[in-house]
Amino acid sequence: MAVENPAQGVHSVYIVEPVSQGWIIERLMSDIARELNRRGIATRIGAGEGYAAEDVIFNSRYLVPLADAGAKINSLFITHVDDAIKEMELKARLKDFNSFVCLSPQDADFVTALKGNRTGVKGIELPSRDSTVRPVRVAMFSACYEDGRKNEEWIAEYFKDKSCEQKQSFVFCFMGWDWEKFCMSLARLDMNYEIYRYSRSMAGEYALNKEILATMDALIYLGFDGGAMSVYDGINAGIDVIASNISYHQGLDDSVILFSDRQGFFRELDRLYAKNTGRKNSLQQRSVITYVDHLLKHWNDLLMPSPAVAAERLQVPSADETKTLKLFRAHYKNLSLSRLRSAAIRFLQVMFSR
Repeated sequence: MAVENPAQGVHSVYIVEPVSQGWIIERLMSDIARELNRRGIATRIGAGEGYAAEDVIFNSRYLVPLADAGAKINSLFITHVDDAIKEMELKARLKDFNSFVCLSPQDADFVTALKGNRTGVKGIELPSRDSTVRPVRVAMFSACYEDGRKNEEWIAEYFKDKSCEQKQSFVFCFMGWDWEKFCMSLARLDMNYEIYRYSRSMAGEYALNKEILATMDALIYLGFDGGAMSVYDGINAGIDVIASNISYHQGLDDSVILFSDRQGFFRELDRLYAKNTGRKNSLQQRSVITYVDHLLKHWNDLLMPSPAVAAERLQVPSADETKTLKLFRAHYKNLSLSRLRSAAIRFLQVMFSR
């Protein structure tokens, strides 16, 4: 849920975009602007000369920034300090700004050490632009038999009392013959499934199935009827294999997970679901909505600092923050001609914008 914006907090934002090159950060700024506007905070994006007395100036490019004494907050969005010249440029601008938004808490440690204190420095993990995660595609590469020797009913049994969200986290893909009848039981559960059925007499049928198998996340084999060559096909496709603990399925590498009974198979489906859910949670925690929550809190804290926050920001850099500064510097790129040329262009842009 979005945080409330206090009446005396931020009411308008101008995002400075000196030039639009289709960069991913520019697209993220559009997402941020859209979310701020949705919350009733008037937000525009434009070049520096378009600033019109908004509360916050948010510079999307920290190396070609705009600062205005009339703004309540002059904020830098700091990305990719990866050579000595960029560090020098950033350090020269620190005095003109009171907000420094970094790509992560670790990046904030770097800026804190460079700046000499934590005042106005905030690390917010870069948001994802899309929080959706595609469902797990699980293949079964075999024919289906009337006597149920492949134990396919275990799939329907597992999902019969599961939530809609859990069902929709999977797509079961049956590769082979005579799966149509069984899949009707999955349809009754409103589950996702696909059937790939090619004639045995079709030239290249096996090769085509293997191409499809390579698009899957996992292959399952549920039968305890002597083993299946499809286990080898799964290994060949480079995907995870979940198979019955029997015969020549044993003794393979750790990409092959074996189960000994129905409950063991159910535990593997639990594991696949947990992995998929973890990915969803990670992206939701890094959503644009969450990002704007943190961004507004940072700006509002600058406008209305509590004593505890104010005291924390004045602390000198810690040993960990100094260590992070050394880590970043250790990975700086050499000053090539192209980097020197870019720095010269930025210098001219800044000079002519004054």
